Amino acid sequence: MKNIFRLQNWYALEKTVGGLKFAVILIILFSISMILGTFCESYYGTEFANRFIYKSSFFMFLQFLLFLSIFMAALLRLPPKKRLYGFYVIHSGLIIICCGSFVTYFAGVDGSITLEPQSSSREIILNEDVLRIQFLDSGEEVTYKLPDGAFSQEIAAKYQNIEIKQFLPFSDDSIDWVNEEMPAYGTHSRHSGQFVLINPMAAQDFTLSLHPEAQGFQNSLKLGPLQIHYMPSAFSECFDKQNESELILWDAKKNTCFTPESLNVHVQKTSEGTRFLAFNYEGTIYSFFPDHSPWPMDIKLQQNKLGNLRIFSKGVFKNSPNLFIFGKKIAFFQEIGESAKWQVKDLNLSTPVGLPWMGSKLQLLRHEETAVPRYIPNFTMPIQSNGNLVKGDQKAVQISVAGRNYWATSKRALTLLIEGKKVRFLVDKKTIKLPFEFALEKFKMDVDPGTKTPASYESFVRLYEANGVTSHHIFMNNPLKFRGFTFYQASYFQTNEGKYGSVLSANYDPGRFLKYFGSVLLVIGSIWHYLLNRRKIRKESFS
Repeated sequence: MKNIFRLQNWYALEKTVGGLKFAVILIILFSISMILGTFCESYYGTEFANRFIYKSSFFMFLQFLLFLSIFMAALLRLPPKKRLYGFYVIHSGLIIICCGSFVTYFAGVDGSITLEPQSSSREIILNEDVLRIQFLDSGEEVTYKLPDGAFSQEIAAKYQNIEIKQFLPFSDDSIDWVNEEMPAYGTHSRHSGQFVLINPMAAQDFTLSLHPEAQGFQNSLKLGPLQIHYMPSAFSECFDKQNESELILWDAKKNTCFTPESLNVHVQKTSEGTRFLAFNYEGTIYSFFPDHSPWPMDIKLQQNKLGNLRIFSKGVFKNSPNLFIFGKKIAFFQEIGESAKWQVKDLNLSTPVGLPWMGSKLQLLRHEETAVPRYIPNFTMPIQSNGNLVKGDQKAVQISVAGRNYWATSKRALTLLIEGKKVRFLVDKKTIKLPFEFALEKFKMDVDPGTKTPASYESFVRLYEANGVTSHHIFMNNPLKFRGFTFYQASYFQTNEGKYGSVLSANYDPGRFLKYFGSVLLVIGSIWHYLLNRRKIRKESFS
């Protein structure tokens, strides 16, 4: 009796799952998901659409139910009937396509390979986020796979005394100010400042710091043609002196400055006209070539970075826009009428200071003598424009060590000293190594006439393997197929030297044959089913 009851329940489940109503519901849900995914992809970007829709647990389960519905529908119509031969072939094709997709999802490779100019690579970068924990002293590296979700996710993972707490797949930075952890820095300058540069067209805020704990913050910045230098506040005292040599000597240990003239040191010239000076300072002989290096030279004319003194030549910075910020003071070179000299002005929190470049002004927003600026990532919905993310293009992981929280991001690695050992945290992509190697020989790009818009781009590469070296030409609609991989021309980039590198998409699809074969069965089954039904209709019309 129990067996009969179980058979009845199984048949009812089979009939429900393989029925038309259930299939229609699944198709509607699938269509809504695809529409939503298309909208997300166009506005929020492909990665967000993958995380939120296409690779979500719901969508995967929905595809499994579709597979089950197709399989049960075919099972319900057994034993085979001649009038349903086309139906069987169609459903067999669908089942084979599902199997091929399953194989591709779990065993396939979809990533990219970056080729620098005149260099080689065998590393494929996959679309999987990982946290790399690198122990710099021992060379040990631990990799932790990060979640695939689209929103902020809590993580409860530990490695030794390191706790991984939270992952933000899309984030932007805000700045927070915290107390310094190691206040014993002596007389060294460690102040930080937040500023805003205003011109008639726009306003740009920025933060600069001299504090050794201010990771990710620099002491220099380039905004268009303007170069900004953030320097110790005591340096401003010597900048205001209109000395003939325009040289400033800086004692990094005492945090003080002075000029060669104040020490009665004469600046001399070599036979080639190069300026130099040599003098005794507190029992040590220093030699400088100020127009070439800020560091003193030893007897072998090698830079000696162990000494306390540095030299600074103001004349080097007169012919281009350079702004020097000394905490609450600024300096710049300005020509007024027939006179030209360095101007030193005070900064305050209420009134912007005029600069001599295109009506620009600088205002101090915040000044801290010892507090440390820190970037704090915050989750944000990504926004896409012209195929690139303009908001939320940063991934971030929160790490806790000894009760203190830190952030490592895809834009900034985090380095900590843990129990006397240097440990670096890096949010990165998972990589795999190919059994062969690519080298970029040449990259060629054509642009549309009269514009700088790329019309086409192509790569000339060398492929190194055990059997020798071969040359290949990869461009749009002409991929390279090798050992099951297909390499497409995907993108390009420009290096700091102005040269162009190439990005190839790398695809390995072990389920491709099954998907192609299933597609052929779909076509054959559709034709077969149409012909059988057409013959049946004709017979009924003649009878």
